[in-house]
Amino acid sequence: MDKPRQLSSLAVAAFLVVLTACPSMLPAPSYRTLAKRADSLGVACNQAAARFAAAPSGETRQELQGRLTELNEALIETSGYEQEARRANSTDLIDANRAFLETGRAWANCSLQYNAVLVVTGERDAARHNYEGLLARLAGPQFVAERRRIQAAMNELGPVPVLPP
Repeated sequence: MDKPRQLSSLAVAAFLVVLTACPSMLPAPSYRTLAKRADSLGVACNQAAARFAAAPSGETRQELQGRLTELNEALIETSGYEQEARRANSTDLIDANRAFLETGRAWANCSLQYNAVLVVTGERDAARHNYEGLLARLAGPQFVAERRRIQAAMNELGPVPVLPP
């Protein structure tokens, strides 16, 4: 490798190290775009939930689970942005929190619909497990209303059945 290429490669490597070490140098995401994406993912997930409720088959279940996975990935992404904005005391904190809130609400709403179908089809234990996971994931103070809805749905399932020894 010739000398100019070596220097060029070193410069690129140094730049990448700086970008990795200083994430605040990266361009800020468009939080409005993230909130809109959460809305569209939520609509698509709700439509998949309606199809699953109308015809609970393996195919509609897989489609719905795929939509929930997309929303979960978006929730993880927006959570990271919200945490970074909070850590940096950024002026973008309100927008980052809004994107995280909208994504969490969409995920919770679709998950509640999915679990309601599971209850109707006799998969109460799976629904209870999912509700517990929802409560754990939506622990932030902005999700009080969602946690109440999830807890109410869990209460409708009744007590956890105890198996004889």
